[in-house]
Amino acid sequence: SIVQLVLRSVVRKMASMGGATSNSKANAKAPEKGSFPLDHFHECKTFMESYMACMKRESHTHASCREATKAYLQCRMNNGLMIPEDMTKFGLNDKIDFAASLKAQEEHDVARRAKYEEGFVSGLSRSNTKR
Repeated sequence: SIVQLVLRSVVRKMASMGGATSNSKANAKAPEKGSFPLDHFHECKTFMESYMACMKRESHTHASCREATKAYLQCRMNNGLMIPEDMTKFGLNDKIDFAASLKAQEEHDVARRAKYEEGFVSGLSRSNTKR
């Protein structure tokens, strides 16, 4: 019947989009660096809380919380909660100009707010819009 054909079509479409009938778990890949264990014994809780407080205080501007980030990650490495890595692999390099990074992030945020205040159409460049 037509209802069955439509239903089959919908089910196939859901499966292709990763819906309830898809077999997406079979295609899942493990993380590149392995697992990232939870801190069940709260060994790094104070460092995590310090990092989160910094992010809140700095309006979630990660460049301003660089030292708290380093301390938290170092705690996790020291307690076997992650594989030890060089901090430069996390973008925590002392040679990076964080003042410039912070300025660029602020400029981006200002431009994004202006876009939302003016209104915009996704996918339409400003040159195609009439003012």
